[in-house]
Amino acid sequence: MSEFIPNPPPRPVTYLDEQFWQHCATGKLGFQCCEQCGTWRHIPRYMCAKCGSDEWAWRESTGRGEVYTWTVCYMPMSREFETIFPYAVLVVEMEEGVRITAGLRELDYQELSIGLPVEVVFEPLADGTQLPFFRPRRST
Repeated sequence: MSEFIPNPPPRPVTYLDEQFWQHCATGKLGFQCCEQCGTWRHIPRYMCAKCGSDEWAWRESTGRGEVYTWTVCYMPMSREFETIFPYAVLVVEMEEGVRITAGLRELDYQELSIGLPVEVVFEPLADGTQLPFFRPRRST
């Protein structure tokens, strides 16, 4: 019988995760792009799911996408969010074709709709990092 672990340790940060967060720290949303077939990907990984190539580079995203789906959280999962619940967590389909999960800003979650055009904004956290969020798109 396996032992139940109520609070497993956090997943270790990999080199690829670090690169994603380094881009965020500079206020830029970056994703990997396959050098062989041009397929963008997120979450970061070593090989292209489309062609299997291990040749890739980081490219800056336009930061624009559309709401693919969302959920509403009624309990804060972190101290940073204790004062703002309930809050929406979005899945955004980016112009590059990848999907990313992030929080919502500048719109009440009750006004969300599938296909809503959004753009990325970054907010600093207490530890000095920046976290991507999405707001309704202001620019075209």
